[in-house]
Amino acid sequence: MTTIDSPVWADNPRLTAWLAAQRRAFPVWAEENGGGWDFAPASLDRLEALVRDRFTSWEAVHEAREEQLLEVAAWYLGETLVRHCGVVWRCSPVPPPPEQPAGGYPLVTYARGDLGAYEREVLAELEELDEYSIPLLDPAGRIRSLFAAPDSRLRESIGRFDRFQAWRRSVAAGS
Repeated sequence: MTTIDSPVWADNPRLTAWLAAQRRAFPVWAEENGGGWDFAPASLDRLEALVRDRFTSWEAVHEAREEQLLEVAAWYLGETLVRHCGVVWRCSPVPPPPEQPAGGYPLVTYARGDLGAYEREVLAELEELDEYSIPLLDPAGRIRSLFAAPDSRLRESIGRFDRFQAWRRSVAAGS
């Protein structure tokens, strides 16, 4: 069984094809949705407004989850985090079983291998205690969750990664 930290999660046909499809679709998507999409953190408010304007419930957005509007929106959210927070894309090389209603979408997280040895050591100790772990985000699920938790904001997604960077700085200061 492979894990998200294995090379096959970083480079596999499912992930490569999905990322390529969203990159190709983005210019038309951006133009159809007002243009000026710049991957800045503030643009996540605009992305949220776009999704909230088009959908009114979790059921509606879940039903449309494979439509281009939402596929590219998920990619845009993830790509904004890649560019702003330094995270990387990951995806299971194997699709989920058909009876699984969700999951299997590309994720963003930090590459464990990019952490220093001391950071990995401290993180492993904290993970054993269930006190901390590397943040992980399913952009497609995060967009759908706007309707499950109406007070949540897409821009809040950046905070979990910023907190991890602050943790990394504190660990480096203590090494």
